[in-house]
Amino acid sequence: MSNQTRKRKPFEVDRTARAARRSKPRTVKQVSAQEHNGEKITRKNEYQTSQDDAETRQVLVEAAQSFIETIEFYKKDFGEPLSHDEAIKETLERYECRRNAVAGLQPQKVTWGHIAAVAQVNPDDALTLWARVRQAAEDELESGKRGAEVAGHNANPFARAQYLAIRDAFADQWQPQGGIESGMIEMMAVAYSLQLYWNTVAHDRAVSVHNDQRDQLKRFASSGWKSPYQSEADAVDQAHRLADGYNRQFLRVLRQLRDLRRYAPVVIQNAQQVNVGNQQLNVSA
Repeated sequence: MSNQTRKRKPFEVDRTARAARRSKPRTVKQVSAQEHNGEKITRKNEYQTSQDDAETRQVLVEAAQSFIETIEFYKKDFGEPLSHDEAIKETLERYECRRNAVAGLQPQKVTWGHIAAVAQVNPDDALTLWARVRQAAEDELESGKRGAEVAGHNANPFARAQYLAIRDAFADQWQPQGGIESGMIEMMAVAYSLQLYWNTVAHDRAVSVHNDQRDQLKRFASSGWKSPYQSEADAVDQAHRLADGYNRQFLRVLRQLRDLRRYAPVVIQNAQQVNVGNQQLNVSA
């Protein structure tokens, strides 16, 4: 089956179209005015840019800012204050260590300092590193991992699978089109997952033996954790309120998704006959 006829799955992103949109050039016009010897001089500047170009500039700006902040850290906050030259030397040594470690680093752990360290040798390699981070973020969102982490369903493989089962069931029914609808499906999956969790907690708190809870608190307290003061009845009520709150969130997003589909604008082109409701409209050429 060709790529043109293959039906895209829910949450699958057309990355080719996205790349084309991000690289589409646009014209920016700038006008600046200043006075020189009492005469006002106006300068006009026009240049081509794109969303990718703007993002590249911001990444390099963040890398440069990280380099400056690292130098200032060694000059002021690193034990005994260093001179400016000593701070630069210390920063470059730190950057060499970061460059050696960045190849095997997980994208989630890459910092602006790592990008700055790579850019100090080769800016193109720094942008490649940024592209790796960007790709990982898109994969995380598209695969459902980010939503699973928000819902607390990322502790083990089965917990992740439980969340994705809910997410896929919603997506299969609604077949989200575009980022907004996909985001709303994700919100519904998160809210529903948390509703199930707090329903379980409410039930456990209502029927469990109080002595068992007390023994658990003693075990946690022995390791330094301090339990907040809360009566058993308050704990049960809290769990029920949280479950009800997530249920309300779920229903609210569901209504918004329904309304988005119901009131979406309809564009009809080159139609000779259009039936709207109980009315028939004939359009002449």
